[in-house]
Amino acid sequence: MQRLQQKVVRSVQLRSAAEAIPASANKLAQVIFVSKAGDKAALQKSLPMDLPEQALDDFAGDAKETMLLYPGEGPRTLLVGLGDKIDEVSLRDATHEAIAQLSAKGVQQAYLKAPSVASIPDRRVAELMTQTSLLSNYRFDRHASAEFASDVAEKLLVAEETLLARNLGNERSDIVDPAFVEEIARASASELPNLTVKVLQDADLRAEGMNMMVLVGQAAVVPPRLVILEYSGNPSAPSEKIALVGKGITFDTGGLNLKPTGFIEDMHTDMCGAAAVLGAVRAAAKANLPVNVVAVLALAENAIGSKAAKPHTIVQSHKGLTVEVNNTDAEGRLVLGDALSYVQRYYAPHTVIDVATLTGACIVALGEYTAGLFSNSDTLATALIDAGASTHERCWRLPILPEHTAELKGSMCDSRSMGTGRYGGACTAAAFLQQFVEKDVAWAHVDIAGPSNYSAQRSYMPAGATGFGVQVLFEYLKRNA
Repeated sequence: MQRLQQKVVRSVQLRSAAEAIPASANKLAQVIFVSKAGDKAALQKSLPMDLPEQALDDFAGDAKETMLLYPGEGPRTLLVGLGDKIDEVSLRDATHEAIAQLSAKGVQQAYLKAPSVASIPDRRVAELMTQTSLLSNYRFDRHASAEFASDVAEKLLVAEETLLARNLGNERSDIVDPAFVEEIARASASELPNLTVKVLQDADLRAEGMNMMVLVGQAAVVPPRLVILEYSGNPSAPSEKIALVGKGITFDTGGLNLKPTGFIEDMHTDMCGAAAVLGAVRAAAKANLPVNVVAVLALAENAIGSKAAKPHTIVQSHKGLTVEVNNTDAEGRLVLGDALSYVQRYYAPHTVIDVATLTGACIVALGEYTAGLFSNSDTLATALIDAGASTHERCWRLPILPEHTAELKGSMCDSRSMGTGRYGGACTAAAFLQQFVEKDVAWAHVDIAGPSNYSAQRSYMPAGATGFGVQVLFEYLKRNA
């Protein structure tokens, strides 16, 4: 647990923006953010030394433009441009640019002077700068007024859980297998007194009739398991529960429908949905949110071997529906279907949100920047979209049409696992999952196949596993507590 858990060792220190940087910081750095239309005289006044007018003219304040100054005494000073259109995205990008520049220079501590932005409240500026700095893997002190202390502390813990999700996603599958994730969950329950854990092992899954999940993991050396973490933040209303369900395929070979070279190499990240759910419930418990959460991690390895599931196998699901497995590389929906059925039967949540790296079709539709969102509830969909906009973990709603559901009609069973054609794969996958949702339950499916794993670094989001999902889920829980 400690090897994967990345804590922010140096606390964020909050000071008045007018307070002088202490002498002990003279060999460190300060960062000043400058808008394109900024007042040159005001900028000169904020600097630790006088600059020639020509030098100020050379710095235009364009987005992510930088100039590093070395005064005779006092800290080195980095000017970072905000551009002429300052919004939350440009502020995040500028903060990341500052962290990247200082990290390259070996700076270990920096003082970031939060800019005043007319369109963004000061409290929100503090939140954005704090979390972006931490997600850029930089430890820092910054200037702000002390009234924001609780907001920054919350962003610290959410950032730490995002880093945990990143580390789980990036660690290779010879280490992160279903048993390893179970250990992390058990360690979480030991660490956090308001969190409890229950685990259904392979024999329990079979006894419970979770046959789709068993089928997916039956060829693996490490058997599948279902991990349930329960956080009771509102004990006065024990029946009011929100369930989070995460796909946790710790490695996906594709099964007998084997993935080819070029597609199989990063399949250790196919458990990023479970990592996001784990991070979100840990963050909720750390923050003592007044909400009851049931977090379900559906863990399995989709391996090949003599016991691997064969295409067109028909299996009875936990809900009782018979399902034809049309392609063994469409395994995530199988473990999710059984997990959705289980959590509704035994915990009766009013809302269920599943998170999964489910389909390549969603990446084709939306790219790496946005998650696909499907829901049977307009209210829930809007809430998740708003939470995603606030955290920059954006979600775009896609439809489940009657035609998508009709494609799943089986000829020898209740349901196919895939649609009959090559088009609309993200929609037919969501339609499959919806069959396991009870009519009185508000449900959302978040397909994070794109934003969970970046092909290259973009601003403060690294290449590889990004930890996408922790922030939007936490924000949703916070707003609905």
